[in-house]
Amino acid sequence: MWLGWERLTDWWWHLRTLRPDGIFRYRVATYRGRPVTLEDGSTVRPGDRMIDLHFDNRRLLQAAAAPSSTPWNLMRMAREDLRALAALVEAGALGEVRAVRGVTLFARAGRRLGFEVRPLPANWYTRLQRFFFVGLLAVYHPRGWQAAERLRERGWPGEVWMSRQRLLQLYSARREATSPVAPRRED
Repeated sequence: MWLGWERLTDWWWHLRTLRPDGIFRYRVATYRGRPVTLEDGSTVRPGDRMIDLHFDNRRLLQAAAAPSSTPWNLMRMAREDLRALAALVEAGALGEVRAVRGVTLFARAGRRLGFEVRPLPANWYTRLQRFFFVGLLAVYHPRGWQAAERLRERGWPGEVWMSRQRLLQLYSARREATSPVAPRRED
């Protein structure tokens, strides 16, 4: 059931990969919710173009289950994906997008990547999302439901947001090229 639903949503949303070995996929969408004002003052209004970010669940769990995997490796992969996304935004390849948004059980980890994290309400739709996310984890993880148990009991989806300006500020190639580099110490 979960894999079928995931395939259907992938096809429906036309999700694209950011990098061949990345853990994120995306689509450009029209925002339809209530206006959202982000911490940097950017406001996303209904009708604005935004990037809807999704995990590539198969790739993420393959990477997480690798013997050499650490949370830091996964964060590095996520940062590389966000650099690729920033390059697309900076080049104008995705049009005039206002923000990046995602919904995930791993929203708290998004703070380390520069996202704002917002809790989702306890309603039927969020409960359904949670059921789907926990089920996908169980399907893809080598330990199945055993691995998903902790999130099934305590995990709750959150919404992550990052304005276009913040994405470029943190992940733009231009920013990295102009960042001061600490001088090397010669011994």
